[in-house]
Amino acid sequence: CVAWDRGPYVFDGCLRWLVGTNPASSFHRIWGELGAIDGRAVQDHDEFLRVEGTDGQALSLTTDLDQLARDFKRIAPEDSALIDNLMRAARRCAPLDPPERPLELMSGREKMKLLVRYFPMLLTIGRWKNREFATYLAAYRNPFLRQALMAVVGDARMSALVLVMVLGWRSRKNAGYVAGGSRAFANAMADRFTRLGGIMRYNTRVASVTVQGGRATGVRCADGSEIPATTVVSCADGRTTLFKMLEGRYLTKQLRYAYDHYDVFPPLFQVSLGVNRTFPDAPRELSLALSRPLTVDDTTRHDHIEVAVFGSDSGLCPAGKSILIVRFSGNFHYWAKLKQEQPDDYAQAKQKLLQEVIGILDQRFPDLTRYLEQTDLATPATFERYTSNWQGSIQGWLPTPRILG
Repeated sequence: CVAWDRGPYVFDGCLRWLVGTNPASSFHRIWGELGAIDGRAVQDHDEFLRVEGTDGQALSLTTDLDQLARDFKRIAPEDSALIDNLMRAARRCAPLDPPERPLELMSGREKMKLLVRYFPMLLTIGRWKNREFATYLAAYRNPFLRQALMAVVGDARMSALVLVMVLGWRSRKNAGYVAGGSRAFANAMADRFTRLGGIMRYNTRVASVTVQGGRATGVRCADGSEIPATTVVSCADGRTTLFKMLEGRYLTKQLRYAYDHYDVFPPLFQVSLGVNRTFPDAPRELSLALSRPLTVDDTTRHDHIEVAVFGSDSGLCPAGKSILIVRFSGNFHYWAKLKQEQPDDYAQAKQKLLQEVIGILDQRFPDLTRYLEQTDLATPATFERYTSNWQGSIQGWLPTPRILG
């Protein structure tokens, strides 16, 4: 959860949608206990994504699976059988919530209850989990529908089950946007914690976890101070916790293998624009095909970008203004090295990339540059500086067929 101010605008580096906004979801109870979304508006848009091609073709993706199937078949009748199969799987897996507790902390009775709850979905989960999305997508004959499905998933290495889960969550209104974004989300949890008697220490980075007799007994901070504890909960990313705070002393063979071989979510660039006008006809989320590729670095080029449009109802900007946020992946090592070794070149490269993206958006959103008030570009190196997440990754392990579940 990270956000930053630019004038009257809050540029949110995290939340677009949140699993568990449906009160019937198991995660909704967890958010309630944490105080994370209490009293804040949840927005569920019927159109959760619009995909636009370079030839003027457009496709609206809706939370209504029946309507979605009709729209898919309208542009790709040749893929009707695949579309029907996808919608059946999404309906069947719509109730699929992550378990409330980690499996390793469950009793045998709890595991049995979980199995009973998941039983109607097990066959579908098994069929879809082990398919790589790239392989699944190749079966579709219509190129524009392939583009739309890729926009939903975002990474061809993922399991095809991710597509099923996202469509299922959307159809249940279980992936809404919570007004105020990630800053309000984090602050609400902090408020709940302090109301219960907790003490927050800000600007106090933890350097290591102190251990005695095989048990965590507290933390040692970067300034040398020590804080004793009966229980230590790390909300840092796994690599920081295991390799730095615990100095690699408790790594199992399985954990070492994971950090040596598993894929993580690619790090992101985020272009954030504060605009002194509204875009009432714009979709909330847009996948925009590019007439020529956007070159990000020596190994990364994109033929489309993701654009999110936030108005004042998002809680991130005043009335009459808008925020446009563009995200795309890049090479973490390239940008981190450039920032460290050639800071002037890094600043120039950021500015060049920012202007390219603004130019692209100005063609899609007329008069954008005329009303532009604030601009910002965060690189993967920026996200690492803000969050300490390994390689700037925003979500940890990539849910490939190899590791999903």
